[in-house]
Amino acid sequence: MNTAVGCIGLRARIDNALVIAGESAILTTTMASSTTDSGGGGTHPILSDFASGPRFLAHRPDHMSTTRPNDGRVDRYGNFVVGMYNQYHRAGATEGANNAGLYRLNARTLQWEEILHESYRFRVSNCICFSGDGTTMFFGDTPTRKVYAFDYSPDGPLRNRRLVWTMPASMAGAPDGAQVDANGKLWVAITGGRKVVQLDPGSGIVECIVHVGDANPTSLTFGGRDLDELFITTRASPNGGGIWRVKMPYGVRGLPEPEFQA
Repeated sequence: MNTAVGCIGLRARIDNALVIAGESAILTTTMASSTTDSGGGGTHPILSDFASGPRFLAHRPDHMSTTRPNDGRVDRYGNFVVGMYNQYHRAGATEGANNAGLYRLNARTLQWEEILHESYRFRVSNCICFSGDGTTMFFGDTPTRKVYAFDYSPDGPLRNRRLVWTMPASMAGAPDGAQVDANGKLWVAITGGRKVVQLDPGSGIVECIVHVGDANPTSLTFGGRDLDELFITTRASPNGGGIWRVKMPYGVRGLPEPEFQA
């Protein structure tokens, strides 16, 4: 992509298409129907034809040199919601200021809408996901180890911020990517904590823990034919980053992923 990639979403109306929040711009690309290339030979197939290459779709939502897109997801109405990230948040109080915001790329106009009031800024956006009816958005600022919920509408800003969960001091790591299942439960990857937790958003109680054999789970979503498998990504560790697949207990399954309607 020739740019740091923060997050991606599925794109409607174009087969195998993605929308990509890159550091320099919002891009789109088309995936090949297969991830292998018969020209590779041997045991290491070539992946050079995996995608069509990036195409410009929209400018990034802000133009500060200290930020870039990080976490994001397509909402239940087909718009692309992207949270920003202070790239210097580990560098001290001045450079690591709360200066990042939340934005929505309107699928009809391809114009950005700032959806979080400027009185609330943060350092690292994560946990962005939506309830099944689309009226609640979840969000976490990773350095604070807190997860929030907002009232969500596709036609206005976020409202009614409330605390869902604060990680206990006894639990290592911090909240990273998240997803909502068909029962309304919130699943959160705990980076640095070797686990994914399932939360009840109403009570904040941890109801289930998936232990991952990697120190740094980063994000997750549901997949498989019946949406009853949890796919977990992990970032660099002594064994490198990876993807894990976990069969869910009976009755736990995800929701179909919305598509960006531009």
